[in-house]
Parts: sequence; C-alpha cells; structure tokens
Amino acid sequence: MGYFSPEPKRRKADFFNMEEEWNLLERSLEKDKLTVVTGLRRYGKTSLILTYLNETRRNYVFVDCRAMQGKMLSLRSFMEILEEELSRLSWARDLLSNIEEVRVGAFGVRIRDKRESTLLRVLRSLEGSILVLDEAQELRRSSYRFDSLLAYIYDNLDIKIIVSGSMIGLLYRFLRVDDPEAPLYGRAYSEVRLKPLPKEKAREFLVRGFEQENLRVKEEIIEDAVEKFDGIIGWLTYFGHSFSTGRETSEEILKKASKLAVSELSKALEVYGIGRKRYEAVLKTVATLKRASWVEIKRGIEAKLGGIPDPTLANILKNLVDSGFLVKEDEGYRIADPILEYGVLAYL
Repeated sequence: MGYFSPEPKRRKADFFNMEEEWNLLERSLEKDKLTVVTGLRRYGKTSLILTYLNETRRNYVFVDCRAMQGKMLSLRSFMEILEEELSRLSWARDLLSNIEEVRVGAFGVRIRDKRESTLLRVLRSLEGSILVLDEAQELRRSSYRFDSLLAYIYDNLDIKIIVSGSMIGLLYRFLRVDDPEAPLYGRAYSEVRLKPLPKEKAREFLVRGFEQENLRVKEEIIEDAVEKFDGIIGWLTYFGHSFSTGRETSEEILKKASKLAVSELSKALEVYGIGRKRYEAVLKTVATLKRASWVEIKRGIEAKLGGIPDPTLANILKNLVDSGFLVKEDEGYRIADPILEYGVLAYL
C-alpha cells in the first residue's frame, strides 16, 4: 500500500511512525479496559488502531459508527453493522455458531433476534477480544443507551473497549465519564490523543512517501505542501496520493481538498436546519479574521444576519468546538483545520 494509500493503514510497513501514540495505546490496553483515542479529522486515529491490532495479532471487532449516519440510529441498526463485521471474521464465526439466535453460513453472520439480550450473548461469546467503536460520538444520537452497554461490557465481560472520535467534545458528551449520574462514571480509562506532525516529521513523511512511489520531487514542492497541509497526516496523504497519480500542482490539490472538507462540514451542519446560516456566518467570520474574539464573532454574525442573543451564540460556539470545527484559545477562536479554513473562505 505505502504511505500515500488513501485507505486506513493496517500494516506497520505502510504506517508512518507514531511511536509515542503507539506506546500509549499499548500501555492502555495492558492496564485498562477502556481506551479513548481522540484527534481531529485526518489525524490518523483509525490507522493507528488498526495497525496496532493487526501487528500484535489481536482478535478485534471493528464497528465504524459512521456507517449509521443517515439511518435511524437504534440498537437494531447497530446490530446490523455488527453483523457485517462479524461476517468477515473467521475466528468470530466459529465462536458464534453455538448461539441459537445467530445463523452462521456461507453468506456470513445473521443475528435473527435483534434484542439486547441477544447482543449480550453475542458479546459474551467474543470474550478475550477487543471491541473498537470508531467515531463513537455518533452513538449519542440514539434513544438506546449505548453508554450503558459499554458500562455493562466493562463490568461483566472479558472484552477490552476502544472508542475513537474526531468530534472530541461530542465524544465526551456521549461517554460522560465525569458525570456522577452516568453509567461510565468512575471507570478507569486512558486517553490517547493524536496531534499534527511537527514540520520536520511532515517533511520526512512526504520524502519517504515519494521514495516509495519512486518519484523525485523538487524540494520547493515538498516545502510548499508542508506549509499548506500543516502536519495533518490525512491531508499530507491526500496530497502525496494526488500528486503521485495525477501530477497536479499543490494549489490544485489544495482546492480539491478544501472542497472535500467543506462538503463534510455541510453534511454536519444539516442537523441545525434553519439555524445553519448562523453557524456558517460564525465560521466565515472566524476564517476571515484567522482568530476571532467573542465580540468580533458577534459583530460579524449580526452584520450578516441581524441580532443574536448571547446564549444562542454561546451554544453555536460550543457545538462547533465540540464538533472539531473550531478551536478555542486564549486569543479567541480559530478554524481547527487550515484546509477547512481555506474552503470556508472560498466555497461555503
């Protein structure tokens, strides 16, 4: 595959070294039943998890919770996604064959009775493995209490749990590990937080990636890409793949990447309905100013759309921070992703 393959990595040979995060994940799985892996979009969370679990030959069940976007999120839809994953796993099919409500055949695994009691029997048969819930903040949208399910697994089953999320605030809203009234309160866990690559590591990633592609790339092209894509390994991968296959300029690749980022943003903002215009106005104000204070954001949104109550603006800012689109700093707010910032200015 190589560094520039757009799919999540599964082999260490294709995985650019994240030694610190790798060691943190290893220590957490050794001592804790719950590991939380966080980092903004395209920071490499899924690649880290899958590469570690494959290289260490662990039995794991990987549920991509994004697969439930656009669906009525329920226990049933979760079990349908789980069926698809279990169908791929020969070790799991062997363990499930003795459960009356589960049919294991040539076409995969089918859970015929999609009730909680059946799910618990399925999970009990998988003891000794690791359950991965990727982008687990999606589960907060369900009326079914998935945090209660995680607490039950934690307390009663020999299953390690990894939850990951790029919308970090929303992920912790779902887990509520600090809420005394919540099911997971008081359970020990470790967090592995991914960050952008430092400039020297970003440059090394591109140089080594182009070597894998047998390409000689001018130094100024690499330096320009490091500046534009800002150490975000997913965007550096996107650049490397696009440059290697299409020989596009970094400016052309930046435009394509920013359109993709804005498309993802637009889908996320659909949930706010008619309030979406206010979210867009906040993002445009922040992107224009690079960093914007509360007063500047309020002034900007009111210039575009009229008056806005302080509590409403506070809620918009909190939602954008929790969703990973804004970062709050001492100097004010900024767009979390430079590619998204470019896209907000150009295409939103």
